[in-house]
Amino acid sequence: MMRQIIKIDVPFTGDWRNDKATLTAFAETPTTAANFYQHATTIESLFNRLTYGTPSAPQYPERSGLSLKVHGELFPIAHFSKLYFAASNEVTICWRDGNQNFDATVEDNRPASDRLSICHLEVTTLQDQDDAKLLEQLATQNTISSWGDNRMSDHLRKIELLKKILEKKGKINYPPNTALLVYTDEDRVQNYSFPAQPPIDKKTNFEKILHEMKHLLSGFSGVFVYSRNEIYCSLPVGSK
Repeated sequence: MMRQIIKIDVPFTGDWRNDKATLTAFAETPTTAANFYQHATTIESLFNRLTYGTPSAPQYPERSGLSLKVHGELFPIAHFSKLYFAASNEVTICWRDGNQNFDATVEDNRPASDRLSICHLEVTTLQDQDDAKLLEQLATQNTISSWGDNRMSDHLRKIELLKKILEKKGKINYPPNTALLVYTDEDRVQNYSFPAQPPIDKKTNFEKILHEMKHLLSGFSGVFVYSRNEIYCSLPVGSK
């Protein structure tokens, strides 16, 4: 594993009350798709360091404030940058904090033949209270054992959650050329089954839901359901 040295020319004071705004502004720095994962990692590292010993320090497994946005928006954007924008140096993404109805802007400077109709990103994660409770258990027990094939019941819960997310997002007016990113985040914990169980066809199941609810998603230029490793499915990208 290659070790890295990152030099940051940002005027932090060491007082989180003052540094919060500075770090948030730094997180909003336009960054290429090629460097966005490193950008998210840097923001997380700075947040952990600047909040150390303060009431704002992260309390694993809970995420709140800027930490929640790092993991709920910045890292999902970073994974999408690699999977869909092929970590291009000609695609620039700018995360935006605040209550606007998008989470990032996109500037695509690739040749016209490669350019996509995506100017804004709206990000959501496929997580609910059941996932939060599981993480709380893991924080104290490290390992949780169960009997029976809970993978399918968990997957079916995710299917229902995806339906609710798409229905909710489909009712909101977004800026032109907004892509909806639904990040599954299943890699946050490791799952093992003994004996090994056949894989669940997430790609087919998620794709079926997208097409069933396509009529609600016409306001988006594209909709993507993906993990950190692959895009499970998407609706075609087009100008909207």
